[in-house]
Amino acid sequence: MKKYKIGVVGLWHLGEIYSAGLSDLGHDIIGFDENSEIVSNLNKGIPPLAEPKLAKIIKKNIKNGRLFFNNAFEQLKTRDIIWLTFDTPVDDKDNVNLKPVWNFLKSNAKFFKNNILIIISSQMPVGTCSEIEKLLARLRPKLNFNLAYAPENLQLGRALKSFFEPDRIVIGASSREVIQKIESVFSGIKTNFIPMSVASAEMSKHALNAFLATSIGFIDDISDLSRAYGADAVDVAKSLRSDKRIGSYARLDAGIGFSGGTLARDLKILIKKGSEVGIKVPLISTVFKRNNLRRNLVVEYLKKYFAALRLRGKKIAVLGLTYKPGTPTLRRAMSLEIIKKLKKAGAVVSTCDPLADEKEAEHLTGAKFYKNPYLALKGANAAVFINNSPEFKKINFKKMKALMKKPFIFFDTGNYFYEREKEIKKRGFLYTGIGR
Repeated sequence: MKKYKIGVVGLWHLGEIYSAGLSDLGHDIIGFDENSEIVSNLNKGIPPLAEPKLAKIIKKNIKNGRLFFNNAFEQLKTRDIIWLTFDTPVDDKDNVNLKPVWNFLKSNAKFFKNNILIIISSQMPVGTCSEIEKLLARLRPKLNFNLAYAPENLQLGRALKSFFEPDRIVIGASSREVIQKIESVFSGIKTNFIPMSVASAEMSKHALNAFLATSIGFIDDISDLSRAYGADAVDVAKSLRSDKRIGSYARLDAGIGFSGGTLARDLKILIKKGSEVGIKVPLISTVFKRNNLRRNLVVEYLKKYFAALRLRGKKIAVLGLTYKPGTPTLRRAMSLEIIKKLKKAGAVVSTCDPLADEKEAEHLTGAKFYKNPYLALKGANAAVFINNSPEFKKINFKKMKALMKKPFIFFDTGNYFYEREKEIKKRGFLYTGIGR
């Protein structure tokens, strides 16, 4: 296996994983970021966003001399490959912001060595790679370079597993030579490589997330109909997954929609890009709009259990704040939107999460935060489970019931406790799932 000198640029979630993963494959890695605090912490083995086993792998490869972090961008001139891994910012309307990418290129293209290979894994709209090529041609007219797009497919909370055990690796490039070079970079990983044009690789990332979002929107519609007609959406999903045309891994878990910033970002990009060329995408547009409305479901469900359909003064315990279980990030987490709507309806909210930071959680929610679920549940009229953190499966229902007040609502927003419904009801809770 050939070892490459690679510069990984942008050291938030995507960059920390690629720096660690590529160095663990044996490559010589320098991770670059303008944030000196992030750089300093990474050199101590402290990643900006925690992931299982990540700190251990970073420390191991720093010790082995294969990994170093720097904000001296002139060191880019020592790299044969530059890998852009900015986690491109997304605003609260799911619009992507490419300023970090443009600012980096304008300031640092002068350090790119001749015949450089630039690989992009950052989340960006289709057509952006073409714009980058044009920009580099203006900034460095005599620079020979190749540009490729290899879309990331990391999953928060299990990102290293996603990196080392991908279903496939998509490579968008203009020549077979470049594709083979990127395949050799990943030669320590057993998977299928799918070569295509750069534009096709860009579009494949959007298409994947749009398909997942559509699947979620579809099962949410089915769950609403199931609830109305006495069917069980969980059983319906089992039936669908048993069909080979759909498959056992299909995203068919009924719930309260998906969080913004990832799936919604790509829906918004496709809507915008379609508009730019006069193409309407009604299905994608509907999925985007419907998901935003799905946020109202928690308040609508809870109101049914209270007199005059009002939540004012009622205490609601929200359990599971982070974007996903296994990660501490609250960025664009669904819980933030749900809590905002609960407070607007007049509810008093307490919160709990095993991994979220207390100060950050209280700042973002304006609600009291507890690591201990029983403290959050004390005096609550309803418990709302937003994610399926393993810690919540250990909650003692008898103790939980003793701490709460009538009407003892147990709102399972993702059917996480589906198999324990009878046990929960036996304890005296008003259990409600989604589509059941």
